[in-house]
Amino acid sequence: MLTKQITRDKIVIRLMEPEDISACLEVDRKITGEGRAVTYDYVMTAELGGELALSFIADFGGQVIGFIMARRIYVGDPVAEIGLIQILGVDPAYQGQGVGVKLVNSVIDRCQAHGLKTVRVLLNERDSKLRGLFQHLEFQHDQLIDYTKML
Repeated sequence: MLTKQITRDKIVIRLMEPEDISACLEVDRKITGEGRAVTYDYVMTAELGGELALSFIADFGGQVIGFIMARRIYVGDPVAEIGLIQILGVDPAYQGQGVGVKLVNSVIDRCQAHGLKTVRVLLNERDSKLRGLFQHLEFQHDQLIDYTKML
């Protein structure tokens, strides 16, 4: 795969619109090589817009090259309002050039602007690329452990 060099200042980060969903699914298919995107289609439509939109698109020359989907949730005891990053994707041809950093920082900035004190992301511990990105952005490993029972 060829990496396409881009000029970081030419990347436009903007709020996601419903008409961006097809382009996001296409980026995801490039990453996964399969149709996994349809399994979380509900995520893409359930929380777009609203009082605190947290999903963004990375646009380069009119082409969607990355996306991040996040939403505001309430967790814990006592209950706290946080930003939750659900999905992050950057076209493989544009990875390693700061696109993901710009997307995550857009979510962080938007959360701060609206008074949220925490941004959380759940990652597969084996995904070294994403773990590296979030460690680079100074996200800390939390104390929560996810237990799952498959039925």
